[in-house]
Amino acid sequence: MRKIIMLFILVFTSCQNKNGYDGKSFIGFEEDIYFDSPTRTFQTILTFEDDSVLVVKNLISIINKDTLNFKKEVSSYQYKGVVKKEKSNLEFVAYAYNCKGCEVIYAVDKKGNRKKFLDKKVYKGFVTKNGLNLNGINFKPE
Repeated sequence: MRKIIMLFILVFTSCQNKNGYDGKSFIGFEEDIYFDSPTRTFQTILTFEDDSVLVVKNLISIINKDTLNFKKEVSSYQYKGVVKKEKSNLEFVAYAYNCKGCEVIYAVDKKGNRKKFLDKKVYKGFVTKNGLNLNGINFKPE
């Protein structure tokens, strides 16, 4: 009887925190505004750990319209956020914390003072059979 109880506790605790994406990374390609230039394409890597997410956006140039054939540019952006989970749905707002090859963004308040602007990215979506669908973009496991 004691072995059965121990086995039940072990199975219950191992299944309790599994959400299909915790401890994993996912890759997708998304278009985004690159400062004042037209929309550019980014290779976005999402890495989940517990309730946190790390977003790495690498600016890329796609060769011959083939997303498997691309060249990484110098610019890379990193964001961190906290994931809100509800069944198979997830949502997070990630704020910029590390940026290579980009300029500082400023916002002007109501008094006309310039303040540093913390860039943020909002993602909403759900877990799919093959990965994640966030903002209408499919992210596949790395």
